[in-house]
Amino acid sequence: MRDARIVNCTHEVERLAEEALGRGRRDEEALAGLMAAIEARVQAVLLSERPDCEARPACAHGCATCCTVNVGTLAIEGAAAAAWLRQRSGPGETGQRAAELLRFHGGVRWLDDGERIRARVRCPFVDSAGGCAIHPVRPLACRGLSSLDAGECRQALEERGEEDGPGLIRMNLLQKALYDGALDALEGVLARRGLDARRRDVSGMAGYFLADSGHADAWAAGVPVGIE
Repeated sequence: MRDARIVNCTHEVERLAEEALGRGRRDEEALAGLMAAIEARVQAVLLSERPDCEARPACAHGCATCCTVNVGTLAIEGAAAAAWLRQRSGPGETGQRAAELLRFHGGVRWLDDGERIRARVRCPFVDSAGGCAIHPVRPLACRGLSSLDAGECRQALEERGEEDGPGLIRMNLLQKALYDGALDALEGVLARRGLDARRRDVSGMAGYFLADSGHADAWAAGVPVGIE
């Protein structure tokens, strides 16, 4: 049953997180490895549950319609994104990129989704072609979203930007439930371990850890993330 698969996947995410955080090494690379393991677990469930006749998501490279909403991101996800960016940045680029991300976060910190949609404030990781610069390590909240119709998705976002508009779309509900469950499970493990389990927009979380690679070790030792 699908419900059982969701429960089992959630428990597996908890186990993976407990094991990874219980080891001695908890730097950016180790945290990125944990997020990769969680992604592999969720994808295994999705592939086993996906019938050949199931409608495929309309989401594809170049479609960034949903990338104007806030993305609640845990510190561990921000560290994984920072590790990805650091590996692909030239000398002196990480500091500038981190500063840009933190400035962006400061500008959207108090905006709700509707305000951000109306202002057309896109995620800073969306490139000129509509692609995602951190797609392989994007947050779980991003991975849970899907749309079966691109036009329907655009209309829903427009409605959501109209104060109390419905903003509803048809999506893969199993995918949403699995990733939401994984995110909640990971948050729970962090909280039980006394780690900062707050969620912030992906821009701020990635910028904070990119600014200093030592932030990952400090966070894993119990130091709160230094952004609001």
